[in-house]
Amino acid sequence: MKQSKQVFFLMTLILLLMSSGCKDKSALLAKTWMVNDLQYTTEVPKEMQPTIDKSVAEMRNSFRLTYNPDGTYKTQMNDQLLEGKWKMNWNSTIITSTTDKGATKDFKVLELTESSFKFEADEGGEKVIFVMIPAK
Repeated sequence: MKQSKQVFFLMTLILLLMSSGCKDKSALLAKTWMVNDLQYTTEVPKEMQPTIDKSVAEMRNSFRLTYNPDGTYKTQMNDQLLEGKWKMNWNSTIITSTTDKGATKDFKVLELTESSFKFEADEGGEKVIFVMIPAK
């Protein structure tokens, strides 16, 4: 009997420690973000680098991603607007977005602070890391 109480106490302590380290970062995400940089997980061929650099420069000027506290989001690039819903998993490592047409996609959160948001996306089989900063 005494051993089962010790096991119960130990398990409770472990759960408390685990949950205290897992902070919901949804409030940090709720703002408008802009692209600061794109990073590729595989090497970009040298002849493609100018095209990539031009695309990143265009995205800095025209791409905005807004996460609202009510669980909705809006993505805008030039005149194109996409809307949907978002939710973050229990330990703030995955954002699941669902478009207004019902398509669902997961994004791996690599960093989320007040001034920086990095996430990994699978774009056509290529993993791309979006480095975002708050929009001006």
